[in-house]
Amino acid sequence: MPHKYEQVADSIRASIADSLAPHDALASERELMAIHGVSRMTVRKAISVLVDEGRVYNVHGSGTYVGSTDIFSKTPKLTSFTEDMISRGSIPSSRVLDLARVEAPDQVAAALGLTPHSEVTLIRRLRLADNTPIALEEVYLPSTVLDIESLDFGASLYEQLRLAGHDVFRAEQEIEAITLTPDDSRLLEVAENSAALSVTRVSSSRRGQLIEFARTIYRADRYTFQLAVTRDDK
Repeated sequence: MPHKYEQVADSIRASIADSLAPHDALASERELMAIHGVSRMTVRKAISVLVDEGRVYNVHGSGTYVGSTDIFSKTPKLTSFTEDMISRGSIPSSRVLDLARVEAPDQVAAALGLTPHSEVTLIRRLRLADNTPIALEEVYLPSTVLDIESLDFGASLYEQLRLAGHDVFRAEQEIEAITLTPDDSRLLEVAENSAALSVTRVSSSRRGQLIEFARTIYRADRYTFQLAVTRDDK
């Protein structure tokens, strides 16, 4: 039997699908508690699940609102693009732009702890959701981790790494605002010089093995990052 917070989350999802539009307000926590006969903690856990899915967002001091269907929100959880899109009810797909064995660029070799001139597998893809371009992704993998012949572009890369014994567990990311080049603008189907978010990620396994260097460029008009932070009272 589903947990109570899952039942509340399912009910809110149904309400969103049936009668609410993007940016409409949800019922208040007190109202949801009364409707479902649950505690405030249960309501908040259900809302947290929906925030992670990008279905709703919180405005401090105001309430909780239905998320826009035009913007994908990414929480700090370590998930693949495929997993992100599926969790939001969209159909992910990819267009391979480049696939090759290459000599690791200096930055990549240093980040992955490889010797200079090591061979890596390069995958460059256009990532789409419901056939709409969302991101450009450039991934470098040590050839000892996952070689070209092993790749299945119809499946999540992270799932393939897991099956190969290299489960992605931790990543360090750097996010910066950039201006798209004319070529990248064309691929992402936006105007030249549009703003974008560039995310550089270095991922490792549970055993601390460095297994991925990735640089992903997201359309700033279709993708956001949500970060939860706390204040140190010291």
